[in-house]
Amino acid sequence: MNFATLLTIGEIEQAARAVVDAAVWTYINGGAGANKTVHSNVTALEQISLRPRIRDVASVSLDTSVSLFGKRVELPVLLAPTSPQRLLHEDAELATARAAVRAGTITIVSTDSHYSFETIAQSVKQSCWFQLYAYGSRRDVEATLEMAARAGAEAVVVTMDAHYSARRIAAKRAGFRTPPQVDFGTLRALGILPGNIPPDARFDRIPLTWSDLEWIRAQVAVPLLVKGVLHPDDARRCVQIGADGIIVSNHGGRQLDCVISSVAALEDISIAVGSECVVLMDGGIRSGVDVIKALALGAQAVCIGRPYLWGLALEGEGGVTAVLELLRNEVEDTLLQLGVNGLADITASCVSQGTWNLSAPTEVYSRAR
Repeated sequence: MNFATLLTIGEIEQAARAVVDAAVWTYINGGAGANKTVHSNVTALEQISLRPRIRDVASVSLDTSVSLFGKRVELPVLLAPTSPQRLLHEDAELATARAAVRAGTITIVSTDSHYSFETIAQSVKQSCWFQLYAYGSRRDVEATLEMAARAGAEAVVVTMDAHYSARRIAAKRAGFRTPPQVDFGTLRALGILPGNIPPDARFDRIPLTWSDLEWIRAQVAVPLLVKGVLHPDDARRCVQIGADGIIVSNHGGRQLDCVISSVAALEDISIAVGSECVVLMDGGIRSGVDVIKALALGAQAVCIGRPYLWGLALEGEGGVTAVLELLRNEVEDTLLQLGVNGLADITASCVSQGTWNLSAPTEVYSRAR
């Protein structure tokens, strides 16, 4: 694949669609219900406008790095937990982890990974973040967290918005069935999955409560992030429990349709928690411009899911690397064009939230909140 000819994430998406099985494509890219939330995550970001400023200095810093829990990350784009990646490439999470290391960023490995978390972490000789789904019993969850600690997980991400099976109508209509080459290595290694893979690649999970989250906090010695937060009050409560980070997320629109878009929820949550914890966001990021918009509204970094899966489908590790490099180039270009001197200068003043009335004879702008 000649990625030099693919100049946008949208073009990478179209190239991937041409090579991926139709049912698998629908499973990966579809969401819950009528896919309205999947689309609103993207369109909500599109409706945010940038406000360039006249530059006051000639020199520009194109340092795209951020600090997360004391670790320097070279790009404010992390790889969100997705599964099962073996649907798209035989190297699955191994390729994703290697690409993240090459780009100087972080991959968050799902409990539902094809390869075991220990194998993935060992393959790159560096620690990854581990995303926790609660399966079985508290003892199983405890064993899962112990495994993640042994493997050197630098952070644990607890997903709180995907406990129940979703009504993924598009995937059902497409006839998606778990292919035989797909497995769940972490669950196998833990003894949680002794038998066959379900046809829909879905296992029953424990619905986590605030009490469960407090218990998990007590088990985890590394930074703990809570994923699936969309309300400021929930964000504040996470901080009170001791969460070190929040991931503003609606699970990519895959759990419940007509949910508030992630970016629409971001600003209020970032204001609610202030500097008390790290705030990340996922959902709808399709360009470096989108990354800067999210940072302007209070995120320290973003997570991407579908875009790197499209790269994975095209060329494994090389495809994921190409997606991250494209985003890096777009972030750098956006910094240059905005007239700021680096990521540290990205604030809410860099954006305006609203829509343009393109049918009007002159530019008309209305603020929509």
